[in-house]
Amino acid sequence: MQRRESEKIELKSSFSEWKEGIISLCAFANKKGGKVIIGMNDDGVASGIQVGKNTIEDFANKIKNHTDPILYPSINVKTFGLGEIVEIEVSESDNKPVFAFDRAYVRVGKTNQKMSQTEVRELIKRYSLSDFDKMYLEKDFRKVEFDDKLIEKVNKEYYAFKINSSIDFLKQLGLVSKNTISNAGYLCFVKNNIEMRNVIVKAARFKGGSVAKFLDEKEFDGNIVRAVDETMDFIKRHISTEFVMTGKPKRDEIWDYPLLALREAVINALIHRDYNDPGNIQIRIFDNSLEIWSPGLLPKEIDTKSILTENRSIPRNKKLVEIFHTIGLVENWGAGFQRIIEECKKNGNETPEFSEKAGAFVISFKKRKQNVPEKDLEKVGEKVGEKVGEKVGEKVGEKLTENQYKIISSIMKDEKVSIVEIAKQIDMAEKNVENNLRKLKEKGLLKRIGPDKGGYWNVTGK
Repeated sequence: MQRRESEKIELKSSFSEWKEGIISLCAFANKKGGKVIIGMNDDGVASGIQVGKNTIEDFANKIKNHTDPILYPSINVKTFGLGEIVEIEVSESDNKPVFAFDRAYVRVGKTNQKMSQTEVRELIKRYSLSDFDKMYLEKDFRKVEFDDKLIEKVNKEYYAFKINSSIDFLKQLGLVSKNTISNAGYLCFVKNNIEMRNVIVKAARFKGGSVAKFLDEKEFDGNIVRAVDETMDFIKRHISTEFVMTGKPKRDEIWDYPLLALREAVINALIHRDYNDPGNIQIRIFDNSLEIWSPGLLPKEIDTKSILTENRSIPRNKKLVEIFHTIGLVENWGAGFQRIIEECKKNGNETPEFSEKAGAFVISFKKRKQNVPEKDLEKVGEKVGEKVGEKVGEKVGEKLTENQYKIISSIMKDEKVSIVEIAKQIDMAEKNVENNLRKLKEKGLLKRIGPDKGGYWNVTGK
């Protein structure tokens, strides 16, 4: 079988090209590993070399002298035709970047390319940093305000330590030492985060499919335990539900995106992100998609393809994972991505896209397609009639506009929703929302119970 050069194979006709061979080994070690075959030309034809007595030892010494960290490849001499070939194979390095002749190289296709200073710095940071969550904040913990109510609740439900204060609880968990608090303790139990601004979760609803225009935005600057529910509350305010009649006493409520999958993705971002990265977790909600950006790339042992099929957990922040697991926010380690995919399938969503962009790990969800096609919007009244009850079916059948349908859907999701919030959710001027609300009330489909402040909406027959 004829050999060809590829991302994992480099061919050299003789040991006179030893320098280029070492550079190739360096490039392989910085990528996914590979093999240099000496004794073949670029076309895969044997050059008929004979390996001398000290040739292999001499080449091994050259590798040792010109790579840093030193590479120790496997070297095998094989008979090939009338001559011999030497296969020199190296695995992906666990200690990147690897340098050859004081330069770092990476394999791209069939070529070796010099790595830029930015790429080198990123690899150094990624492979050499200590666990961030186990490091200690350079501040006396007696000057930190902790979330006492959260600590009391967590201790009562999950730990049951005998404590007299929040500090006692943190000591029991090994999160304080010599008047300093670990980063994990600070992240999980601080009341207001003023020390680590990159930890703040940023969420936004945008108009259309780009980040050009904000409709709403929010920052969550407390601890990351409370950030889970706070982030999910924001998401739920900006996505819709469809109510499906199944014959059961209670209608099925189907969201644009599966809430369990979104929650899993939010938790994944909070506990697995790279906290040494200055960026923030971002929740980006568009008209037809939702993205969760988590600073930092995947661990080197995992890629965006393998996470779809392998249940493997390599936590970047082990103490955070331990705390979240104990308090019931993480169930089975390593099964999160598969659970996200399964929930999307059950909800009728496409499989989300997992990718790495601009130094971040991104999960992109596609909005579930509604059962009512746009061309049938004139029949939407009948659909809403099914949702709000048989008593108003005929009245709703008078034909609602698309905007009126959206308003009713928003109210059914949250009966206390304000006009301002409705306007933001459906991207409509407040004045137009008010006009449509008036028309819905005139049709007898909507009532306002109580005052403007403190009251709520009632969809007739709901």
